[in-house]
Amino acid sequence: MKQPGSEKMIKQSPYDEKWWEEWERKGGWRPEGWKIVEMNDGPTLNDLKPEKFLVVHRPHGSMFHHSYGKVSQFFIGLLEGKLYGTKCPKCGLVYCPPRAHCFNPKCRLAETKWVELPKKGEVHSYTIMAIAWPSMAHLQPLVGAMIRIDGTNTCLPMTMRDVDPEKVNIGLKVRIDIAKDPKGDLLDVYATPAEEPVAPKRTPEELKRFREDMEKTRAWVKKTFGTK
Repeated sequence: MKQPGSEKMIKQSPYDEKWWEEWERKGGWRPEGWKIVEMNDGPTLNDLKPEKFLVVHRPHGSMFHHSYGKVSQFFIGLLEGKLYGTKCPKCGLVYCPPRAHCFNPKCRLAETKWVELPKKGEVHSYTIMAIAWPSMAHLQPLVGAMIRIDGTNTCLPMTMRDVDPEKVNIGLKVRIDIAKDPKGDLLDVYATPAEEPVAPKRTPEELKRFREDMEKTRAWVKKTFGTK
């Protein structure tokens, strides 16, 4: 029986080990500073009173090393500018994101095969985010969408770009783009409209509130990052 043995380096994109080791030692949840703030607090909005709260600044950093395992080809494909999925040889289901084994109970976890997919699809569902994680906060308002790639039976989560959030709609045809400098991460993939978007129907009240929320978000981004 074959043994795994030691790994053989094929290709890599190195990182600054020393810089990250020092950052990790600086972190570890040790407070680096603090501030005392006053905010309203109470059991209900009708019963609020000023209270003092302590806020500590607690950095934490770590460099994780993990393998993508049997779905590695999907992420290797992103590095090459290609989009891959997997197909069950028994029932024909096509997965993207890929699955190493078919989830159809009738196939009894049959091992799937890799297939290259077209870079096009349509919006299956979406949400417009006015709150995003720090690395993408400058992109707000951010459209997060579940995109069904043509020829597949599942949906791939990604962000949408070059589109007015107000006009995103379910069924919108999109192109699948891959970052020019991919990192081997799902965030390398994003969608752009492949047709003229048509705004979904909203009541006057819904549209007014939507536009107010978008304006507040854009104003915060401009104030925070100096961009629109």
